[in-house]
Amino acid sequence: MKKILITVSGKDKPGIIAKVSGLLFARGCNLEDISMTLLEGQFAMMMTACLSSSGSLVRVLQGLELLKGNPWSLDCYVTALEGTIQNGKKHAQGSLPHMVTAFGKDRAGIVYEVSRALAGVRVNITDLDSRILGRGTKITYAMLLEVDVPGKAVLAKLKTLLARVSKKLKIEIQIKPLERVSL
Repeated sequence: MKKILITVSGKDKPGIIAKVSGLLFARGCNLEDISMTLLEGQFAMMMTACLSSSGSLVRVLQGLELLKGNPWSLDCYVTALEGTIQNGKKHAQGSLPHMVTAFGKDRAGIVYEVSRALAGVRVNITDLDSRILGRGTKITYAMLLEVDVPGKAVLAKLKTLLARVSKKLKIEIQIKPLERVSL
């Protein structure tokens, strides 16, 4: 079975998920992983799907073309996924999953400085969510990152690096272990 990555974006309105998932179901797709969010009124969704037959890719592409016009006006892209893919696998074998949080006054460079510190010690970001909270003088920037720490030695170094970034940007940064859930 062939796997694909589908991205869909556009102005948010009720019914987008029902329309997209129904269209894909009718064309033989089994949706596996989905991530969806709203960004300043814009709908953004990524999903992986397993195709039931080789001919269904053409049908999927034709179906997604229907979403480009009215009333939906959505941008849709498909990418073939190659190689061995494990369903639901997010964290690397042997890694230490952690949650990094950053809160403080909004300013340019927060995502860059935090991600640069993580990359500098080979920590992989597996999920990132950030937003501006509040209004007026009470605006706060909040960022949550799910990360894979390669080992305990790296974790100690990472804590030191994040403390430096926290001081430099005058924001609060914390790192805590992420508990694994077994089903």
